Formats: sequence, C-alpha cells, structure tokens
Amino acid sequence: MPGRELDLSGRWSGIYNYPRGLPPVAFEAVIQDNGGAIIGETTETESRLGTLHALIDGHRAGSQVRFVKTYDDLPRAMDPVAYDGTIAESGDEIHGRWHLAGDWSGTFLMVREGGAKQEERRREHATIPV
Repeated sequence: MPGRELDLSGRWSGIYNYPRGLPPVAFEAVIQDNGGAIIGETTETESRLGTLHALIDGHRAGSQVRFVKTYDDLPRAMDPVAYDGTIAESGDEIHGRWHLAGDWSGTFLMVREGGAKQEERRREHATIPV
C-alpha cells in the first residue's frame, strides 16, 4: 500500500470457521484504527447461543493485524479469542486464524463494507471546512 497510510477503520462483514466440521458463523464488526491501535466491537448470530456481542482490542503492523475478542455477556462469557490476520494489499480484506487456549482454532475472513476508497472519500469530505 505504498503512498498512503493504512487505516482499517470502518464496518466489516466476516465469517469464521469452526474446526471439526461445525458450521461457520457470520459476524459484523465496527473497527477504529488509531495509528495502528485497533479497537472495536463485533456482533454475531450463533445458532446455538443466539446473538453475541464482543469487544476487540489489538494492533496492526504493516500487513499484519492481531486482536483479542472478548465477549461482553458475562453469564455466557467465553474465553477471549485471539485473531492473527493478514491484510490484503487493497486494505479491504483480512484473512487469518483465530485460536483459544488449547487446540481449538479455525480460520476467518473479513471484508470492509464499501472498501478503503469509499472510507478515504468519507474522511476527506468530513475534513473539508464548510
């Protein structure tokens, strides 16, 4: 991504895959990227558990991103989930692996809604004085 600073801020749609043949789960994420510090939240509908919300906290360096997803529903809270991903050159896709303590892990894919160019135009228009 030569010539421009990468920024992962925006809305993302994704899917993560369970191991052992379990069905995949779709999720939505809203991310704020503050100079490489990543924060945000996710919403997913897991057929067995209903709708789950989680907070994410992590960082990006170059084309790599790492974050931890912590579910916020305390009675049903699960262990935090670590995500390690690679950002596509366009900045609009992240793919990688998630893992929990032990051997429970799988793959994930996230795609930015509207893409990086739309997000860049939105930021440019937001900073133009009226």
